[in-house]
Amino acid sequence: MLEDYIKWYEYSLEALNYEVINARLFNGIKKIVVLGMGGSGIVGDMLASIASTSNYPVYVYKDFYVPRNVIDDSTFVLSISYSGNTLETILSTKKALQYTNAIAIIASGGELLEIAKSNNLPYIIVRGGLAPRAALPIMLIPAFKLLSLCGIELISNQELLKAVDILRNIDEAEKIGAEILGFIKSSKLPIVVSSLRYAALAIRIKNEFNENSKIPVKVEILPELFHNDIVGWEAAEFKDKAIFIDSDIEHENELINFYADYLRDIGIDIYLLKLKGSIIERFIFGSLIAGIASVKLAQIRGIDPLKTKSITMYKKMLQNIKSLFTL
Repeated sequence: MLEDYIKWYEYSLEALNYEVINARLFNGIKKIVVLGMGGSGIVGDMLASIASTSNYPVYVYKDFYVPRNVIDDSTFVLSISYSGNTLETILSTKKALQYTNAIAIIASGGELLEIAKSNNLPYIIVRGGLAPRAALPIMLIPAFKLLSLCGIELISNQELLKAVDILRNIDEAEKIGAEILGFIKSSKLPIVVSSLRYAALAIRIKNEFNENSKIPVKVEILPELFHNDIVGWEAAEFKDKAIFIDSDIEHENELINFYADYLRDIGIDIYLLKLKGSIIERFIFGSLIAGIASVKLAQIRGIDPLKTKSITMYKKMLQNIKSLFTL
């Protein structure tokens, strides 16, 4: 599995050339709704942050349905499921089809692609055979191309190419990954802290250690954490480790430094993850670092990073109650 992360640059170059089938312009679009779960759903979280400076707000829904009141004639829906068979995404996409035909799909196969074909929706078929979490760049990068060909420009092609190029720095990613591995390997419940702007990356790091390393991880987001989480440490019975994600905004780094000092003073070890470049560059490179570190932690623990037996149990349970879901 480590090899798949190492190949992200190669996979990304491939993804830049994926064909958008049934591409067409959609007029009057003012907002985007992204549907997806897990390693596919995180693409929506990242799109939402990246799009914060564009003309299009992005809303992410990770459930078996999408609320009727969020879809209107100005809404474009992007459904993402790496396998194409994620039940939550399939059902929410079918629900969205009751409200609009401004829907596009990204998948490697499965029922979601059949929905796209039968409804003449724009879609992209991505490379198959990977764990969804290891397929992040081949879902995120084509999303920008698909949206652009449908008339929705979130970032320029130049920004996208620059973001892909940062994945060439594999030696740096492995070096930082080794630092995080050394920092976190003895942790029982590590914390990942970021500003709201980088919440998607904090969640991504958490998810990587959850799925690959099989350890629990807590996420705290500032400034909200200053109204709740911070108080929880006043009489905490254990102290552990915290990874802070730095920001490209000065006042956010001041808040990060304040909280890091606070936690350090009460006995929590701190690691500051310093990234560079645009927000999409930081998301992609930070995710690469987390992927490498989490797989190597799994190897140290003697755990197969690929297997997620509890998720398999959940999916089997869903099949038993599938008839309970109605459109």
